[in-house]
Amino acid sequence: MSSTANAGRLADLINPRSVAVIGASEDQTKFGGRLYRMLIKHGYGGTIYPINPFRESLFGIPAYPSVGALPQAPDMVVMAVPQAKVKEQIAACADRGARCGIVITSKFSDDGPAGAALEREIVDIARAGGMRLIGPNCLGLVSPANRLVMCSSPAMDVDRLVESPIGFVSQSGALMATLFDRMHAQGVGFSHCVSVGNQADLELCDFVEMLVHDPKTRVICTYIEGIKSPERFVDLARQAREAGKPWLAVKAGRTDAGSQAAFSHTASMAGDYAALEAVCARENVVLMEDPAAMLLLAHAMEGRPGHSVERVAVVTPSGGGGALAADRLGGAGIPLAEFTPATRAAFSEFYAEGQARNPVDMGGRKYEAGENSVDVAERTVRVALADEQVDAALVALTTAPMLGAVTEALVKGGESSPKPLMFVVHPGRAAQDSREFLRSRGVPYTDNLSEAVEALGAWRRWSAFQPWPAAVRPAGCAPSGPVPGARSESESKRLLAAAGIPVNREVIVADPAEAARRAPEVGFPLVAKVISPAIVHKSDVGGVLLGVRDAESLESGLREMREGIGRAMPGADIQGFSLQSMEGGELELILGARRDPQFGAQVLIGSGGVLVELLQDFVVLPAPVDPATAARALRRLKVAPLLDAYRGRAALDADAVVDAVVRLSWLAHDWRGTDFEIEVNPLKVRVAGQGCVAVDARARIDGQVKKDEGES
Repeated sequence: MSSTANAGRLADLINPRSVAVIGASEDQTKFGGRLYRMLIKHGYGGTIYPINPFRESLFGIPAYPSVGALPQAPDMVVMAVPQAKVKEQIAACADRGARCGIVITSKFSDDGPAGAALEREIVDIARAGGMRLIGPNCLGLVSPANRLVMCSSPAMDVDRLVESPIGFVSQSGALMATLFDRMHAQGVGFSHCVSVGNQADLELCDFVEMLVHDPKTRVICTYIEGIKSPERFVDLARQAREAGKPWLAVKAGRTDAGSQAAFSHTASMAGDYAALEAVCARENVVLMEDPAAMLLLAHAMEGRPGHSVERVAVVTPSGGGGALAADRLGGAGIPLAEFTPATRAAFSEFYAEGQARNPVDMGGRKYEAGENSVDVAERTVRVALADEQVDAALVALTTAPMLGAVTEALVKGGESSPKPLMFVVHPGRAAQDSREFLRSRGVPYTDNLSEAVEALGAWRRWSAFQPWPAAVRPAGCAPSGPVPGARSESESKRLLAAAGIPVNREVIVADPAEAARRAPEVGFPLVAKVISPAIVHKSDVGGVLLGVRDAESLESGLREMREGIGRAMPGADIQGFSLQSMEGGELELILGARRDPQFGAQVLIGSGGVLVELLQDFVVLPAPVDPATAARALRRLKVAPLLDAYRGRAALDADAVVDAVVRLSWLAHDWRGTDFEIEVNPLKVRVAGQGCVAVDARARIDGQVKKDEGES
């Protein structure tokens, strides 16, 4: 089925002609009672079938003892029944011809193997009858666009539904209801809100697809705990871009990813969240941390479709409020606009000299006839937003005389501009009139400066998106067929060299005596390393000698090394020693690659050497990658300034690093059908024109995986 057809089918499902509520009641302490009442309260226009074997009617609507007793098959069934009764109710609904069911009940896959098995069983029963399921373990859905509430949360007990062109899909029902409540308090609603719970059947991507094609939705928001269909996720991101609909997302569990990995640093750093982050950056799905900031941004974006934000003006009645806002924006990397001479000249008419800078402190106005705080507020915003250097204005409201009137004037000043105006309301009770006015006019506002800064930062990232160029395999990087197994350092380096990544010279010896004889083949000074499959990080157990300058010290040093490892790791299989050329470099980086279980081959670049875990300075990219994207990633590192010339030291060879990243990404692409890891640490970077060299590496290639989810 095509994406459009599938989306249309789902849109029909959440706009049902009839709804049956199993467990319907007038008792508002019960899930079924609250849900049933909300369905009636908010003016659902279809037929309602309350299912309750003990009542003839509920709230004046005829009740039925079972789904089987209904006069016709319902389009939608909502089940608020104990877990033990869910299976029989789904079977009855499927037999009656229901098209879709919402299972509120929990204790399925969220409660262990037995629950998961039952969950699979109810899905099979539903599908055999041509019925789709939402949930289980969800809070249902709210569709203001369809005047439909099938959710038991007390947050739904409002006078009227507010419809706004924001679609929200959440894996948490409680979070969906919480954010619905918060946004409703600010006069903002949704087109559709869906909680998908365990995603046993219909899942997050199904509803995102519906929102992409929904004419009543302009911005898509998601709260994600787990992604069932990574390939589809990527495809939908591209569809959303083509439709001109920003996709904002908050992902839970970002700090746990990859924590169990031990083979390499790459696996532990480039975990599940980092892999998702990399894919979202490539597809312009905007990842955020705070769900409230996500919806603040959605509200601002839906009123300015397609608008881009780069530089911001700050307007405030308080110098302190402006300073705090400027600090937070700067800390988030959001530049303050530098006003043009024309803007400064316009401000000079009603501001004292030096007071019309960004941030603009309205307290610095001139006290001349005919000018008061209200007049100045309106003119200030109008002039600021007219400046070609300004893309948005952040108003930091603090307690001030006539605050309500000033707020109205600030909003009026922005009405003639297509640029967004966002308010941070710092006062408490004193600003309640201002909040009510902003709510009535649909102006985005928050009481939290952090939310506003995150929202503007995310808008800036969305605006700066450029499609990634197609990756092209570089010369001298022939396709590499993976052979399963762990690779020694020498074998790993041969794989790198075959891809065109420079590695240092090496000789393998069996014992200290042979090392002394063959050392001239490498040349002094040299590095000597133990070879043992039992030793992952050689330096941790004294398995590395640096700067060895002659054969005598080499032989004695290796004997001491072998004895020390024997004491530290009794029984460790020492297979020999690697003699390597000692390479210089001005900077140490780490390069790595792995196969993410969901999104496929990934490549990592970061600060390397022995401090790699301490610094945690890295960027992950989907593989393969093009040189321009690799170069941008390199410049995102905290150590990136060290690549540039500084106080007499020449610039480093960033181009050589980029080339190594690209080549490693193609190696990762070639191995994408296997579970693999490969790591270079350190990659030593020399001055410009002298390249870089991998001086340590390790690789692991396991068997073929069933499916490469990340191929796209």
